[in-house]
Formats: sequence, C-alpha cells, structure tokens
Amino acid sequence: TSCAREKIFNAELIQPPVATMQLGPSIFLSDSYFENIDAEEGTPVRVEINNKIHDLRIYRNFEELPKVGLHYKYRDYFGINYKDTIQIRIVKINNRDTELTPKPIKFIVENYSGDLNEWNNYAFGAPHGDCDNETGAIVKIVSEKYGIPSTAAYGCRLSYRGIWYDCNRPLMKEPKPSGKGVIGERHWNEKAMEKYSVFQDSAWSNSKLKYGKRFKLFTSFHGHDLTVKLPDGKKIQRPVIEGIGSGFTKNELRKIKKFYYRNRDSYYENPPDLYFGNLPEDLEYEYKGVKLNFFYSGLGTRTYGTLRSDMAEHILHFETPNSMRINPEIQPKTAKLLNDIYQFVKDSIFAQQKPLTLKAYNYSVPKDFNKKANLKGGEFLFGAPDGFGWNSERPQNKVTLSPFEIDIYEVTNKQYCEFLNKQFASNEIEVNEGEVFCKTNSNLLFKTKKAITFSEIDFDNNKFSVVSDREYFPVVFVTYYGAKKYAVSRGERLPTEAEWEYAASWDGKEKYLFGYKENESIEKYSNYEDSYDYFEREKVIKTTPVGYYKKSSPFGVKDMSGNVWEWCSDYYQYDIHKVYTGKKAANPKVTKKSTMNVIKGGAWNTEGSVTSTTKRLGINPNAALINLGFRCVKMSNNE
Repeated sequence: TSCAREKIFNAELIQPPVATMQLGPSIFLSDSYFENIDAEEGTPVRVEINNKIHDLRIYRNFEELPKVGLHYKYRDYFGINYKDTIQIRIVKINNRDTELTPKPIKFIVENYSGDLNEWNNYAFGAPHGDCDNETGAIVKIVSEKYGIPSTAAYGCRLSYRGIWYDCNRPLMKEPKPSGKGVIGERHWNEKAMEKYSVFQDSAWSNSKLKYGKRFKLFTSFHGHDLTVKLPDGKKIQRPVIEGIGSGFTKNELRKIKKFYYRNRDSYYENPPDLYFGNLPEDLEYEYKGVKLNFFYSGLGTRTYGTLRSDMAEHILHFETPNSMRINPEIQPKTAKLLNDIYQFVKDSIFAQQKPLTLKAYNYSVPKDFNKKANLKGGEFLFGAPDGFGWNSERPQNKVTLSPFEIDIYEVTNKQYCEFLNKQFASNEIEVNEGEVFCKTNSNLLFKTKKAITFSEIDFDNNKFSVVSDREYFPVVFVTYYGAKKYAVSRGERLPTEAEWEYAASWDGKEKYLFGYKENESIEKYSNYEDSYDYFEREKVIKTTPVGYYKKSSPFGVKDMSGNVWEWCSDYYQYDIHKVYTGKKAANPKVTKKSTMNVIKGGAWNTEGSVTSTTKRLGINPNAALINLGFRCVKMSNNE
C-alpha cells in the first residue's frame, strides 16, 4: 500500500506469554523490535515468514532478547518450530487493507441491543468475551441474528500484563511486583467493583430494565479449558458443557437437558455432552472410562455476582469447550443452539409453568429469640474429610475451641429493625438514599427498601419498619459491619469460622456434614433451592422463618444448613485448612487482613450440596446481599 512501511529482521521463535490466546491472530515482539515497527499495540500488520503471508496483530512480549512469539496455530501455518531462528518481514498496513480489526489493550464493554419487543427481559452475557475465546463473538451473533439482547466485556483478563478482572463478580488478581503476570489469590477491591459494575449495568441498561426489575432469564456464556487424562496417558480438553441453573426446578433443568440431547446432532458433528451441576445425577459423570467430578460451580457468581437472584428470576451459566467456540465456522451453529434453548425455555417451560405443589405452612413463632446454645468446646474436626467438598475446605484438622454460646436462631428482621431504631434514636447511624451508615466510621451497615426494592425493612418518617408478615424471617441485605455492630450492641460478637462450624456439625465424636445426622442435604430438613417448602411461592426472597424446620444441629442450633449464608468474623484465606495442618490450633481465627470475610452455610437459592457445614466463601465486608444474614456468639470472660 502507498503508506506501508516494512521491517526485516532475524529472531528466535518462542511460545508467546500465557493468557494471550484471547488476543486472536497475534505476533509478540521484544521491546526493541516493537519500537522499530512504530505501531500501537493491537494494530494489524502483514507478516511474511518462509514466503508465506498472514495478517496478525502486533503486541509486546517484554523480552529484551531478539525473540518473537507466535501461537502454535500460526507457527504451523508458517511451517516453523519453536527455538528456530527465522527471518521475519513485517509491513505496516492501513485498516482498510485487512479484514483484521485493531484490538488494543484496554477494557471495553459492547452492547448488542437485539429485539426488545420479542425478547423483553431476556439477555445473554459474555463477561470475558475474548478471554474465553470468542464467547463475545457468539453472543453478538445471537443478538444480531436472533434478536436476544447481549453484552460482552473485552480486555479484562490478560494476566501476562497484570490485568485480571472478573466481570462475573467483583474480584481481581493483583499484578505481581515484577510487573509480569498476576498473583494467584483473588481480591475484592474498587477497581474490580468498577469493572464488574460496568458490565452488569451495561447488561441492565441494554435491556432497558427499570429499577427493581429482574431479567426473566439471563445466561452467562463462557469457555473452559478443563482437561482430562485418559487411561492411555493422553491429556485432552473435556468435550463437555458444564452448566448451572438457578430459579429452575430440577425437572425443568432436566427438560432443558433432554431438549439439547434430542437436537445436538443437528448443530455439531461431534457434539459435547451437557451436565448440570445442580442435578444430583450430574455431579459425577464419565468420559472414556474416566470418572469426573463436576468442576465448575459458579457458586460465588450466583451468590454475589451477575447471576444473583436479585438480578434475574431464572439463570443459566454455560462453560463450553473450544469445539463450540474457536472455529469461526462453528460460531453460528453455537449461536443457533443458544437461541433454540431460549425459545424452548420460553415456549415449553415458562409458558407451561404451573403453581408449585408445596408443603403446608406450619410454623409457630419461637418464644425466645435471644436463646443461646451452650457449647462446652474442646477438640473437633475442622474442615471437610477427604473426598468431600472443595480444596478450600480441606484437609480436615483437629483444632480446640474454648466454651462459648451461640444464637439458636438467625437474627430476624424484627430484631434488626429494633436495633436500627435504637441506633437512629441515639444518633449513631445515618440514612442516605435508603442506605444505613455508621456515623463514626462511615461503614455501610444495611440497605433498606428505598435502596434496594427487595429489602424487607423500610425507612420512612425517621422510623424503620418491617415489611408486613416478614418479622420472623432472617434479616438480609446486612453487611459484615452491620452484623458486627448489632453484635457489639448486645455485648457479643460474630462467630469465628471454626466456632460456626463446630456449632453446626459436631456432636462430640462425629462430624455432621449438613447440620443434622444424615450426611446429605434433605429438603424436609433445610431450606435450599428447589426444596419445595411453602415459601418457595414467594416472588423474590424465599427464606423460611427462623426455626421453621424441626431439625437442628447436635447442639440444638437451627438453620445452620441453608436459609441464609451467615457472616463469620474471620478474614477469608483460601488455603487456611492447609495452614492449620499439623499445628493443632487452639481457637483458630484468620486475623491477617484481606479484602473478604468468611460466610458459611449456603442459602435458599443455592443447591442442597452447597449447604454443607464445611462450605465456605469469601465476601467483601461491604456486601449487602439478598441471601446473607448472621447470628451472634456470647463473648467469654477472657475476651
């Protein structure tokens, strides 16, 4: 072209940095070479090697030595091998002279509006549209061809550049001190919250949802790189779709699965299998003789991310293999599959939904909400046994606890409302646009109905009041700081994670994995999604009144499995059980400050397996969620 400039040089071919596949057709140059090209990162250039030509985007690889990085696909195209010294010719070209669009290193969110008349309150999201390798391109096709509104985020996960934002939930990985890559631990901070909020708010506004409205159906579409080692030693990617559903009954998820299996051969020549992680029969599956556990849960996402119950009535999350995404020729087929699933859900599930057949309402208000269980303490097994739960719950260790007392019931709306009124009367809190703040340190404590329409406590005429008939349900939308301030007002505190788990699971000799002797979730004993209690008929918050279930933990503590997650006082550390191994810790508690605190117990909108007493998540202390409450413990004399 008339304005083309070229550079010719010799360099060693190397593998490009990790986490760069999402950049697409690319070449990675050392700084000195990059500066000689005089082009912005992400600019398309024409590359010639071995008399073969291909248009690629140009990026830095931070190597000072004469090296050039290419992914295997383009290595094979040019007929070269890693560690070869090759001659490269790079030509700058105008954008109009290539079909390859520029792709700079920056975070952007794109909205594809679709047809809101046909698909009102339905949407797709690709939170990592490039990181998951073409998920953004696929949801764009879904919107442009089939009319379903879609939103995709790009440039949020480039760990070789120290960029790692999770737009599915407000978490990030911090850059390494070296400036190359990111550290492994995930954190919750303002940067992560900003990126997450941009994606979430874009999805809402793209569908023109008004305040207090939820999506009828929202799907988060992802790619996965899960691998499996076959009996012959070969390691390959699992050719499966791992899905999660929320807001659907188990039978409805089975219908979606049957629809896929009836039609999958019409989309793909070698279609992957589909498994739903909240169907009991899918938690373990088999591929070529290898038994596999369902890997992806999306639990944090469904608890406090884009798949929350206050964002959507019904939720699907699909982790899909490369075979459904990478090849441009396959992408329209995957887009059609996603559209057809939506049509099926709309026409054959939502249109045919019937009122649930639920248990009768049988509840009497406990006589003493301030009653506590006395726990004598001593040695107990903290964490999950081998073969149960996640890595963050293991290994199980012997620890020792001092005696303490714990609330038998979760703190109710009525109790928390009385606390708020006392705090307001004594001028210790202030209310700003429905949000309650501590006056001394400005911490967010609670969100009333004016701040979030699903809250069950309102504030009007300088008075807090509970929504009608919800007095004896557990309080939600309370932050860690709001829970802690309530406890302190009573001369108490929040339980440590170990104390909480001890009260939920220990009988002196045996560990109860679900708060009662049976070591599995049982719908008649606790409140979780699709447990068919009377309150599943509620439109949004499907908690049960405290103590609604007759079963209790060995110490007589109620609702330790399900109903609402509960705040603990520990900071969250992913591998804490490994830290305790071999130490015989006494009164263990994570005091090293992090950006998250532990929550325990699962909730009304998590599947039964999540309500195990060893399950643990990390949540930012400022989070006020639709499924998160607390209970208190009484301080011992030496505190």
